[in-house]
Amino acid sequence: MELICNGNLGDLLHRSTANGHVSFPLYRRLSIAIELAEVLSYMHSMYSPILHGDIKPDNILLDENLAPKISDFGIARLLSSNGTQQTKNIIGSIGYLDPLYSQTGILTPKSDIYSFGVVLVEMITRKKAADGDTYLIQNFIEALKRGKKVRQMFDKEIMDGKKSIKVLDDIAKLAAQCLIFDDKLRPEMVEVADRLRKCRKDLQLPRREAMVESSVAKTLENEPVEPTETVEPKPSVEVGVELEENQGSNYPINPTEKEQPMQVLAISLDELKKITRNFSYHSLIRQGSHAEVFLGKLKDSQKCVVKLYYPDELDNEFLLKVQSISRLEHNNVVQLLSYCIEEEVRALVYEYSSRGSLLDILHGKKGAVGARPGKALSWAQRVNIALSSAEGIEFIYEKADHCITHRVIKPSNILLFDNDVAKVIGDIGAFESNPGHKINPDPLYYAFPPHWSNLDGYGAPEYLMTGEFSNKSEVFSFGVVLLELLTGRKARDCTQPRDQQDLVSWATPRLRTPRRMHHFADPRLGGEYPHKDFAKVILLVLYSALFKHAILG
Repeated sequence: MELICNGNLGDLLHRSTANGHVSFPLYRRLSIAIELAEVLSYMHSMYSPILHGDIKPDNILLDENLAPKISDFGIARLLSSNGTQQTKNIIGSIGYLDPLYSQTGILTPKSDIYSFGVVLVEMITRKKAADGDTYLIQNFIEALKRGKKVRQMFDKEIMDGKKSIKVLDDIAKLAAQCLIFDDKLRPEMVEVADRLRKCRKDLQLPRREAMVESSVAKTLENEPVEPTETVEPKPSVEVGVELEENQGSNYPINPTEKEQPMQVLAISLDELKKITRNFSYHSLIRQGSHAEVFLGKLKDSQKCVVKLYYPDELDNEFLLKVQSISRLEHNNVVQLLSYCIEEEVRALVYEYSSRGSLLDILHGKKGAVGARPGKALSWAQRVNIALSSAEGIEFIYEKADHCITHRVIKPSNILLFDNDVAKVIGDIGAFESNPGHKINPDPLYYAFPPHWSNLDGYGAPEYLMTGEFSNKSEVFSFGVVLLELLTGRKARDCTQPRDQQDLVSWATPRLRTPRRMHHFADPRLGGEYPHKDFAKVILLVLYSALFKHAILG
């Protein structure tokens, strides 16, 4: 077996030292990406094509010259004559698995291309594909939709001039094409390699800069460098797809609704800046694909949470959202205190929960790997949380005067208050006043349909496959949340063995052996729970919520 002395690409990208990350120049990253693309292109073009099936940084080993070697062919497959391979056992790594393969069970070379696209994004951002409840590709695609916002994700080390930024833009666009949901629209690996080689030429690095010594490799003095060409300067190309000015809204506005008064008062932008210390990093609680969340303090010293949306919504769309949420008055729905729509700012101000979210309690802050969970919840506390959150969800989409569908319910959107009362955040992702039909797609819909990503494990199967959502889709999501509450396990956990990473897949076969139902229980319960009641709840969750999508109530 060949000796590999520099570990794997994952180590190089994410390992920290006392001085921060190991130096990793853009030219070296490009060279590794090109060599990988060339190897995969060769594998896919063989007389009997070989599909790797699990391309990720941890499976890319680096030799003494940082030349990549693909490893772990444990799930590699020889493709059939039509270039496909069907399987009932979906195997892969969270964050890298082709969503089309996960739905159909059909492997093609384009599945490797999707995974390679994830690796490209990881290489230009130096962010992990899956980190707690944060998924790189979800954030990347949302940033693409906002144009140059994607540049905010680039690794600062390699953003050292207009030329580098232009090359990074081109790599990001190539990665985006590799990630397109419809695999027929993804490029072939030979084209990927060609475009990456063009990026390296555009970089036009002098020989001495191309051989920068890092702390993990010796100077590559004898490495051949492709001769550079004189290229005329080109105008900067914005990453992403230009959106039409008059986009279709997900909020069909009834003229009579526009005339209805707001149930909450507006807050000025100046006041919003004061209560969040000008949206400072120290006030930042969480960053998501649609918004940033800040801790604030109102004039009466009352703490609040400010959800600052990225500026990609129309005014009337946002106002309808405010009208909808402001009318959600219920003991188990988080109260909206005020809103701001001024200049480019779109923000909602909510009541504050000192206990944090259910995610924080069950899995630690933001659910990150290695985070310490909160104090163990007793059986009575868990039952109370389940009941109160169910009542909040039921009110939102069955009894509220303006029906709203959340699409996906997660522990991060359930906040805990005194006496173990759970409240659901009224604004969870996108809203729809007409549940039961498909989302009105924007120009990026067919490339990156918003329902394709089930990276976090909460999306109902029919929603993922068709894009149609309803209250039954929400019930599936809530069933997964209840399963987390009862078992203490994450919906998706990349630290578990592959066959145990998806909570629903892990739990489903165990339904066949009711006598072993106690194996579902969270070990932190210490066995202190009524076993018969626990078994009944588990069966209800698995059968009604997850299998039958029964209506809440």
